[in-house]
Amino acid sequence: MARHSTHLIELVDGHVVKRFRSWDHGEQQREWQALNLLAEFAPGLGPAPLGADLNANPPLIQMTWVPGEPLAGRPIQPRHLDAITAAVNRLHACVPADALAHVPPHPWLAEGMTNHLRSLAAKPHPPHEDPRIRVAFAAALHWLDRATEPAGPLTPVFGQGDSYLANFLWDGTHVRMVDFEDSGRNDRAFELAGLTEHISFWDEAGIEASVLLDRFELTAAESARVLFFRQGFGVFWLFSLRNRAASEPVLLRQAGHLLDLLAATN
Repeated sequence: MARHSTHLIELVDGHVVKRFRSWDHGEQQREWQALNLLAEFAPGLGPAPLGADLNANPPLIQMTWVPGEPLAGRPIQPRHLDAITAAVNRLHACVPADALAHVPPHPWLAEGMTNHLRSLAAKPHPPHEDPRIRVAFAAALHWLDRATEPAGPLTPVFGQGDSYLANFLWDGTHVRMVDFEDSGRNDRAFELAGLTEHISFWDEAGIEASVLLDRFELTAAESARVLFFRQGFGVFWLFSLRNRAASEPVLLRQAGHLLDLLAATN
């Protein structure tokens, strides 16, 4: 049985049983909805649904086993990025517009990214002695004070909502996707920014933003939104790591990375 922060995964008789450890925000409904949408509109991209008890304590979902190895923790080559791009593009385009209109939005899309980040900023956090971290926190709060989400029409897509590299499974040729607890109707720019700025991508795997984003065809408006949301995700990761000791290397790297991101519009 594999343990994750939000769920337990068990292989039973050749299929997967996912038992949720937290479900107050409808994680089980989003996952079940995603599996059924993929089964109808993008079969083979992720697990197929087999059954569920969404009202159990804890809720559980049964799904098919997906072949492949997680890409986290291994050297990422261009062929892996090509396969990730193909999988993400397929996911984003698979649900027809009329069906997508009835899919609940990603939680952050409904709340607004800046509103979500301001809630995180209000939580207490320990002081940090390292001046680089203090400068990064001050810059993050300054960005939040003046941040206004870009106007203009969204590019609605069906999004995974969690771009952890371990959720991309490589079978030697293709990438399949798992873990749809945070899935929903989303903005394409938001999804691509979350992918680029996930700490498992830029920090752990060392994937440069341009190397990944250049694989996607973006309009000028989408590119502007991607930059804004990348900055927002940079702030999010700084806040998420803030309870680690100041000497923690990843926190220092995130601080420097965020300052570089914010400088892109200064």
